Amino acid sequence: MTNHKVTQNTRTLSRILLVVIVAMPLVLLVSSLRTLRELEEQKTVYLRSRVAILAGRLENLPAGAGETAVFEALSAEEPSLADLEVIGRESAAAGHPALQAIWEGRELYRMETVSSPDGPLFRAWVPFHSRAGLCVARIDLDAHAADFLVVHARHNVIAASLGSLAVVLLALYSLWAARQAARLRLRQLEMEHLAHIGKMAAVLAHEIRNPLGTIKGFAQLARERAGAAEQALLNPILDETRRLENLVNDLLLYGRPPAPSLRLAQWEETRAPLEAHAREMIGARDVRFRADPAALAWETDPHLLRQALLNLLRNAVEAAGETPGGEVRLELRREPKHGLTVAVADNGPGIPDSTAARLFEPFFTTKAFGTGLGLPITRRLVQSLGGELTLHAAVPRGTEALLRFPNAKPR
Repeated sequence: MTNHKVTQNTRTLSRILLVVIVAMPLVLLVSSLRTLRELEEQKTVYLRSRVAILAGRLENLPAGAGETAVFEALSAEEPSLADLEVIGRESAAAGHPALQAIWEGRELYRMETVSSPDGPLFRAWVPFHSRAGLCVARIDLDAHAADFLVVHARHNVIAASLGSLAVVLLALYSLWAARQAARLRLRQLEMEHLAHIGKMAAVLAHEIRNPLGTIKGFAQLARERAGAAEQALLNPILDETRRLENLVNDLLLYGRPPAPSLRLAQWEETRAPLEAHAREMIGARDVRFRADPAALAWETDPHLLRQALLNLLRNAVEAAGETPGGEVRLELRREPKHGLTVAVADNGPGIPDSTAARLFEPFFTTKAFGTGLGLPITRRLVQSLGGELTLHAAVPRGTEALLRFPNAKPR
């Protein structure tokens, strides 16, 4: 129930943070774009007002003033003025036929943005009354003259975008941290649960071992005194008793791992018994076994080392037996970075991706029979000897188990 609550709370928090992460940048982006669009419209309004002021000044200029004098007079008041042309009615038809709509009163003015070598220009065709009669002025203003209206807004948009990015990154980090914390909490609860199960199993196994030994002893004695027919009935009892005995030993070993008794041990005193056990496990299977001899010795507990390697060899033989021409290898390698490495490899079907992450989880097994404690026990034994156990895919196929002892000093 507690695990479910932790998972549910994590999912709820994740959804809230995701909504915030997605919604906040979108709202800010839409608001910023709308603000910039409105300011661009204000630029046009500002330039249009400057054009209207210049057109009003043209009405008050003397009739005989030339365009150069008019331009100099207006540019002194309007620094953004780039060019000026005054068009009379008599020259409009020949040089500017497009202004006919303005002359006829069908258009009050005409405005557009044009390109020039010096940059964009805001061009306006504006009619005005002078002392010489009705005229049309082509007024070109520097389009950048109105940028002061938006430059601060652009800076604010950039600052707001960076702030939004910081908030998004903070939200993503908070989401990741919350998920990690929930995952660690869930893992801690699982490990506490498994620890309680392991302790309870060790106590029950200890209580079961004595009556189980009694059952096994009397069954063996009865088989020795029974006839052939009775022996056939007693053999299953002994087989199941041995299986229960192995189960009890596994539970005891997982719940109370033994302390290692380190001494200088030769590799050959470990390799030879393992080779005998491996060939016994292979039996009539089409599996080849190879164990490399090596004249090396190091400080270890040979009994615990043999027990750990025996579990791995059992798995390797079972995997190799599923493939025609199976092979199991036991190798001892001396590596500069990892001290000593003992490898158990097979050419079986390998480890499925769906179970790779749960290989060392107690009580997890894909076999029809078994406790799922083989690999967890093996890892504990290797760790008690100062080593590390890892499993990975072998080349070209199969599985390779590596027992690395970085602090080993072989002789």
